Amino acid sequence: MAIDGSLPKFDIPKDFIVGDNISGEILNLYGLFPCKIKAGVFAFCQRGTIRATVNLNEYTIHANDFVTLLPNSFIQIHEVSEDAQVSFAAFSSQFLENINYIKIISNLLMTIIENPTISLSEKTASVYKDFFALLVKAEADPDTSLDTSLPAVLDVIIRNISSQYQKYGDWKEPAMTRDREIAREFTQLVWKHYAKEHSASFYAEQLRITLPHFCYVIRKSTGLTALDIIANVIIMDAKAQLKSTNLPIKEIASNLGYSNAAFFDKYFKRYVGMSPMEYRNS
Repeated sequence: MAIDGSLPKFDIPKDFIVGDNISGEILNLYGLFPCKIKAGVFAFCQRGTIRATVNLNEYTIHANDFVTLLPNSFIQIHEVSEDAQVSFAAFSSQFLENINYIKIISNLLMTIIENPTISLSEKTASVYKDFFALLVKAEADPDTSLDTSLPAVLDVIIRNISSQYQKYGDWKEPAMTRDREIAREFTQLVWKHYAKEHSASFYAEQLRITLPHFCYVIRKSTGLTALDIIANVIIMDAKAQLKSTNLPIKEIASNLGYSNAAFFDKYFKRYVGMSPMEYRNS
């Protein structure tokens, strides 16, 4: 389909959309502030480079890199080369919920969260380029309906992603020590509960370990305190809501679990260096 400046920033208006000629100009729409993506997005960089933050980490995406954005991921584009071109396939949040995508992708969930980008070989990249082009043609052909085939399309993508991580990933899976397992489980819990639960003690209780041991393990495993990790996710969501919606700050605070807007204001300023209103108007 033709993609222009109306590219959805949060979800997509139907179950599935695909494109194979997304330019740097379109990608730069995401450069003004963090965006929370409700859809599941699978993207392939055909050429150029893109510097972006996905969730809490910054990446430089090169030609032949494949990127997976799970629903509720945060993304911000920082810099895009003039020759950048990206193919993508996106599945709506409603479609993914209906087919219980979490169960389908469970074995890859934390791998993707921790390593959303993966480099492909030239040969494999050529196959992916043809694959996206085929999807674009199929969606544009009125005699070819992808609607009933979407679960199969998603299955093909996920199976191939799994294969690529095993064959071509530059990342190395660290040994799964108990400390690393705790850090992984904590990350999953934060993404699930950050809008309501802000205390380290809540997560320690969920993991059934003492608070001092929990704080020690998280700091040792990640280099950050548990409260800083929770805050980073909250602030990303707050920034996205402040810049992309007209919701009153009091309502944004409430959405993020703060009944006291004044406290939220101080909390935001502590991490960002300006008040929510100043950030919205900046």
